[in-house]
Amino acid sequence: MGIPDAVRAVLDRGILCHLAAPSPAGPHVTPVVFVRDGDRLWGTTGRGTTKAALWRRAPAAGGLVVVGDTAVTFRGAVTLYDALDPSTWWSSATRAPQLARASARFTVKNARFFAGYARDAAHVPLAWTPPARVVFSVDLDAVAILEDGRLGRRWGTWHGRVETRTSFRRSARGLVPDRLPEDLRDLVDRPGSGSLALDRGRGPAVVPCRWVRSGGVYHAVVSRRLLQLVGTGSDAAGSLVIDRASTWRAARMQGVLLRGPSAAFDPSTVRSGATSLAEVIAEAGRPPDDPAVVRITPRTVVWWSGWSSGTVGRR
Repeated sequence: MGIPDAVRAVLDRGILCHLAAPSPAGPHVTPVVFVRDGDRLWGTTGRGTTKAALWRRAPAAGGLVVVGDTAVTFRGAVTLYDALDPSTWWSSATRAPQLARASARFTVKNARFFAGYARDAAHVPLAWTPPARVVFSVDLDAVAILEDGRLGRRWGTWHGRVETRTSFRRSARGLVPDRLPEDLRDLVDRPGSGSLALDRGRGPAVVPCRWVRSGGVYHAVVSRRLLQLVGTGSDAAGSLVIDRASTWRAARMQGVLLRGPSAAFDPSTVRSGATSLAEVIAEAGRPPDDPAVVRITPRTVVWWSGWSSGTVGRR
């Protein structure tokens, strides 16, 4: 599939991509710097990271790049290129010209981030240095343009299917992230914008959302048409990312990844709890004209703050 010019424009202007790898606990999503070269998105990750390990088992990815009020969501197959892993040498050899060109473009496009690394060189962990990194590419097999969170044009095959519940209850027990580092706790308390990741077994998809917390449960509000594009299943694991980005210093990036069972609710088909569902949508703020709600009941919370990271689970 040739990438349309409208998609190229967003990917070429975007700085960060919320990129997901499939995981039984819910898609593993983190922000990464990247570059588009041809019909692929390229980047690097640590050789020993969770994302690299997940891709070795299931080489599929979904991502979201946001530029102002416009965004691109995509899905595609992942290829790893690792000089220390013989299983990747064939791909590295057959794509050598593309790999070299993409690596050069990646360095130029993300020069500001490399300047940030240089500024913080004394504190950069070994896993973030070039010898410990591997290159990856994502084939852009299915893409869609979003305008202010609403679905625009789409290309490729998405295979979306939505299973929704007809009864909504606001109160449900989840993991209250009260053991996060103190400087991250305000991230998960007040309603705001986030990235919702879902996977129906065809690879993860990442879409923008508004969210609101209710006890230990998080409700993500998205466009119904967008949810129908990416699909979601009853009790399928989902993820919600809430973060503070930096356009040039990894040391200043902070965020949380909440993962656990998800459930979808369509206000037009909910028979019980419709009033509570409408309140959730209103509290999240700035709802689309066709809102749907995905409830995430966290089982684990992954957090990062600069070079530090950790996981909070049930006690």
